[in-house]
Amino acid sequence: LYSDVVLPAATWYEKHDVSSTDLHPFVHPFNAAIPPPWEAKSDWDAFNRIARSFSELARERLGTRTDIVAGSLLHDTPDELAQPFGEVRDWRAGECDPVPGRTMPKLVAVERDFGAVAEKMTALGPLVEKLGVGAKGVTFVPDEEVQRLGAANGIVPSGAGAGRPALERDVHVVETILALSGTTNGRLAVESFRNLEGRVGKPLAQIPAARAEERLTLAEITIQPRKVIASAEWSGLESHERRYSPFTQNVDHLIPWRTLTGRQQLYVDHQWMLEYGEALPAYRPPVDSGQLEGLGGSPEVGPGREVTVRYLTPHSKWSIHSEFQDNLHMLTLFRGGPAMWISLEDAAAIDVADNDWLEVYNKHGVVACRAVVSHRVPSGAALFYHSQDRHVNVPLSEVSGTRGGTDNSLTRITMKPTHLVGGYAQFSWGFNYYGACGPQRDQLIIIRKRAGKVAYR
Repeated sequence: LYSDVVLPAATWYEKHDVSSTDLHPFVHPFNAAIPPPWEAKSDWDAFNRIARSFSELARERLGTRTDIVAGSLLHDTPDELAQPFGEVRDWRAGECDPVPGRTMPKLVAVERDFGAVAEKMTALGPLVEKLGVGAKGVTFVPDEEVQRLGAANGIVPSGAGAGRPALERDVHVVETILALSGTTNGRLAVESFRNLEGRVGKPLAQIPAARAEERLTLAEITIQPRKVIASAEWSGLESHERRYSPFTQNVDHLIPWRTLTGRQQLYVDHQWMLEYGEALPAYRPPVDSGQLEGLGGSPEVGPGREVTVRYLTPHSKWSIHSEFQDNLHMLTLFRGGPAMWISLEDAAAIDVADNDWLEVYNKHGVVACRAVVSHRVPSGAALFYHSQDRHVNVPLSEVSGTRGGTDNSLTRITMKPTHLVGGYAQFSWGFNYYGACGPQRDQLIIIRKRAGKVAYR
């Protein structure tokens, strides 16, 4: 909506890709049924084209420079012990000395060769087999895999990536991901548990031993989705007899949880958690952030009656991986457009029947959608499954006069201070796990029945 340039992107059916996330027992491929039409490009092709143009411009203008980067205090490393007892002291206020990696972020010197960005993007980096790869403090060295990738993908002949396995095409990237993960490479799965054995003090390599010889490739997962392999990268167990479930490694094999106590932990004695009253899990009402200030019509009986409820946006039921909804098969499974789920009590209060059109709004935005009246929704709350496409059966809004919005139209991203805790056991930063994130779902909304005719232009 706010972009200066929009690139034509290939869809999932026009490129090669791979999908697998935690709690998913299979790894799925995406294969191009047709080439990307007209000027559309896959993500990998688009980013590489940008990188090549950037590198040409940057080679003379920026060259090679060294930046000092502020690095986070990381989970699963000694950084977790940076703030013992959860006491936070501010060096700027003279409470302690500024010590990188202890009382402030790490300061890391990073050399950047801006003219070689494109060459480095299309080659597997040299530290893969030198430092190893892994996750959650578990490391394994994929030296055999790097050799095989060089044979399968080809070797980069010259430039910054000379002699390294190529990542020129999207299929090269997919093969590399599959080769370097213990969930799709049985040898690395065994190695990951061997690494963990020294920390746990008991044998663990037998967990994935039955699948030690398996190496999943793009060709194999194209034939049919393949089950992932139990790996120390995750917390679940996966086998031919068992479906993946989280933390089963911790329960069945007594592997400590990655917390301060090594157990499932509810009480947190960090200074900030104590100050905010969140040392234990606690209910919090919606934050009064002014999202309804100056809004709302008459509460009397009539077409303008409104109800104020809490706003929830769960993962979609009728889409592909919670995102892809405008597929014809997905649209025929439910209402074929955006729908807000409300309770019987709230629907009755505003004279709304199932499938009536609604106007839903707050100070952040507006949604025009149909009502799904259900006894399964509690009074005082409304559900709007996320990623409902704005271009599918979305009329103009009576409130704004513009096209009704998506689930994010009613939200605003705010920062929660307790998410900024760092250097304290499991509250140290981890990509996609813990760190500053936006709790944008803490919202109140106003719902009313649409009064006029539904119009699309």
